[in-house]
Formats: sequence, C-alpha cells, structure tokens
Amino acid sequence: MNWISILIGLVLLFAGRRLFWLFVAMVGFASSYHFAQHIGGIHSPFLILVISIAAGAVGAVIAIFFQKVAIVMAGFATGGYIAMILFGQLGGLPAQMVWLPYGIGGIIGAVFLFFVFGWALIFLSTLTGATLLVQMVAFTFPVEIILFIALVIAGAVFQTKAMPGARRSQ
Repeated sequence: MNWISILIGLVLLFAGRRLFWLFVAMVGFASSYHFAQHIGGIHSPFLILVISIAAGAVGAVIAIFFQKVAIVMAGFATGGYIAMILFGQLGGLPAQMVWLPYGIGGIIGAVFLFFVFGWALIFLSTLTGATLLVQMVAFTFPVEIILFIALVIAGAVFQTKAMPGARRSQ
C-alpha cells in the first residue's frame, strides 16, 4: 500500500485541480481505505483494497456524470479525511467518537469546495496529497510538520501556475 499512497499523494499534490474526476476517485480510495482499516474493523487487506477501489470507481463515475454531486462528496470525503488524520496526530479520540471530527471536517470541506471550487480544489488536493506523503515517512514530529508545509506550498504553487490564464496574467 505504501507505493499506492505515494502515487496518490503525488498526483493529488500536483494535479488535483486539473484532473477533478481523478481527485474524486483518489480521495474516495484513500478515505475509504483509512476508514475501513481503522474504524470499520476490517482486517482482511484484500477486502479493504476491494472496498477502496470500489469507492474510488464510484467517485470517478459520479464526478464524470454528476459534477455538482461529486463536488459535495469530494469536499466531504476530503474534509473528513483531513480532520480524521489531524485528530489522530493530536492524540486522537476513542474509536466510538472518530465519526465526529470526520463529520465536522466533511461538512466544512463540502461547503468550502462547493462555493469556492477552483481555489478550494487546489487547497484540499494539496492538503490531502501532502498528508498521504508525510504519512509514508518516519521523521520526528517537527520535521514532519516542516515537510508537510513545504509540500503544501510546492503543490499549491505548481497547481496555481498550471491554472488556465495563469501565464497570461504574468
């Protein structure tokens, strides 16, 4: 799973805005993988992988055919995933309460992505990509924070430069 997380993290970090359907699929995959493994109590790696691939595929199809619905779903999944990871890093909550930060983060992410689509997509995709990449390294806490911030800035700058019209305004 490490190489898959690294690949997903890099794509989200640098191409999340350009490939919206892929962003939705990858966030669906990563979120359901983490959720099934840590909250769902599923111990079969194969079953977790199948569930995650199915969630990603459903997300991609919805993103292609029902973009507004996909925007809300992707915002919810991304906001929930980031909130769940942050609460886990800050000491966490009992397993019965993990849904609370996921739900609150999900609502914030859904509203944010729906109303400020372009910039929110850059922000959420870089946060998610950086989170996935930082989880793959084993540094001390301060180094992980510095790496996370550097990745978010690099991803945001790259995606902003790749936006349509970015070259004309310079």
